[in-house]
Amino acid sequence: MNNQNLRDKAYEVIKEKISNCEYQPGQFLIESELMKEVGSSRTPVREALNKLEQERLLKIMPKRGIYVNDITLGLVNEIFEVRLLVEPYIIQCYGKNISKDLLRQQRELLASGGAAENAVLFARDRDLHQLIVNSSCNEYMITLMNQIYTQNHRLRVMTGQKIESRLKVTQEEHLAICDCLLADDINQAAKLMQVHLMNSKTASVNVMLNTNSKMGMGS
Repeated sequence: MNNQNLRDKAYEVIKEKISNCEYQPGQFLIESELMKEVGSSRTPVREALNKLEQERLLKIMPKRGIYVNDITLGLVNEIFEVRLLVEPYIIQCYGKNISKDLLRQQRELLASGGAAENAVLFARDRDLHQLIVNSSCNEYMITLMNQIYTQNHRLRVMTGQKIESRLKVTQEEHLAICDCLLADDINQAAKLMQVHLMNSKTASVNVMLNTNSKMGMGS
């Protein structure tokens, strides 16, 4: 395996563990241990870490280690500020480009949610948003949103068990967005997306505030 492949492997392994909070927010990682986990030498791991630092998933602190970035209220606000600006815009500009067949498939999966595990519901949620974003065919926008969705996934993993009551409402909001897109009611789909994102932000912020309050940390 050449150096680039090792770097890519290291990047994917470490990113996945950060995304799923196996490496928890605020945790310090040790480079030598990462090398063992990835099965790689120092150079590919360092290159992967540099890329992950650029994506704001971690911070490299000389002589201390690698710090997994916290999930803070500030980060939540930044995530949803970007999503509120970009996702309704994409629907307005590119909503009619979305394959109706793919939309119907997504709608069927969402409607069959039932007793599916949270991880499955989260994946279906992301798949719908990804389908909408990909309709733009704008690689810069897609790359930006992929980074945002990774941060959003960390937030969900951290708060998922505390916002189960939100999952049913989320499902209904997604179905309504799909129905509007299938009917080519683009303006209403964009409005529903905005409402959906605002509701998601409110739920996430409330969970974080309640958690911090119980820990005696304030906001």
